[in-house]
Amino acid sequence: MGEMKDHTMRGTSSVRDERIAVILRKTLDILKKHRMDADIIEYPRGERRSVDIVVNKRIIIKIGRDASEISREEIEDLKLASKMLDSAAVIISETYLNEDLEPGVVMDRSDISVMDPETLDLYLSNEKVAIYYKRGHFFVKINGVVLHRKRIERMLSLGELAEMIGTSRKAVYEYEREAMDPSIETAQKLIELFGEEIVSRIDLYELTERYVYSYVNKILKTHAQEDPMLRKMYEMGIEAVKLRRTAPDIVGRIEDQKTALVIQRDRGDDSEMVEKIVNTIKICAKLGCEIYAVLSNRGIDREAKKELEDNVTFVEREKLEYLLKNLIRK
Repeated sequence: MGEMKDHTMRGTSSVRDERIAVILRKTLDILKKHRMDADIIEYPRGERRSVDIVVNKRIIIKIGRDASEISREEIEDLKLASKMLDSAAVIISETYLNEDLEPGVVMDRSDISVMDPETLDLYLSNEKVAIYYKRGHFFVKINGVVLHRKRIERMLSLGELAEMIGTSRKAVYEYEREAMDPSIETAQKLIELFGEEIVSRIDLYELTERYVYSYVNKILKTHAQEDPMLRKMYEMGIEAVKLRRTAPDIVGRIEDQKTALVIQRDRGDDSEMVEKIVNTIKICAKLGCEIYAVLSNRGIDREAKKELEDNVTFVEREKLEYLLKNLIRK
C-alpha cells in the first residue's frame, strides 16, 4: 500500500510539472509574439522558486498550475523582489482553487495579480482588460479623466452623481482621481450613464505599486532585523530585503540604483554559487541592477570567476561594508 501511495504521489507530481511546463511555454510564446525580451530563471533547481521568468519591460513572472498551490514563501519572495527591482509581479496559471481562470479577468493571490495565458495575451495586445479581483471584491478599472469630463458635460455635481449610482460623494471623487475603482455593480451604473468610454485598461504596475509596494514599505524595518547584513544595510540607509526562493540572496536600493548580492555559503560547492550568479545575471540584465558576488574565505574557481567578471563585481565578505559605503557615496 505504501509503495502504491508513493507511486500515485509521484504520478500526480509529474502531471503537475508537465502542466507547469506547458504554461511556461505558452507564456514565453506570448511574450515572444509581443516582441518582449524574456529569460527563464532556473535557480533553485528541483525546488520551489519564486521567479520563473523575467521580462525586460519590468515584469517578473511566477508560473503555477493552480495559483493557490504557490507557497507563502514564494509569494513573499515575489513581493519583496518586485518592490526592490521596481517591477510588476504576476502569477500565470490555468486555475485558482481548482476553478478555471476567466479570460479577461485578473484575479488576486495575496495581492499578486493572477491571470491565465490568454489574459496575458489580451493585456499585452492593449485590449481593455478592465475587471480585477482584490481582497474579496471585483472591481472595474475606470478612466478618471473621462469620467470627470462626462460628469461636467452632464452638469452633475459629485453629490448628484453619487446619489444616482448609490455611492458616496467621496467615492466618486476617488474614482475621478483614480485612487480607487468602483465595484462591477457601480461600474455598470456609470456605463449606463456615460458609456463604455469611461472603462479603462488595468495597469499591472499600478496594481503592484498600490498593493504590493505599500506592503513591503511597511515591513522593511522589521525585515531588516532578521539578518545582520540587512540590519547593517538598513542602518546605512540602504533599503534591502533577503530572498529565499530565487538566485540573488539580497536585493537592495539606494535611491534609483538597484543592487543584487549573491552570497557564497561557507559550505557548499562552487557549482551552486556559479549557478546563482548566472541566474542573477539574467535577472539584472532584464531589470537593470548591479551584481556583487560576496565570497567567503574559500573563494571560487579561477576560470569560472574569469568568465563572470564582465557582469559581476566580486568582493570578499570582510570588504563588503567598505563597498556599500562607496555605493552610498555614488
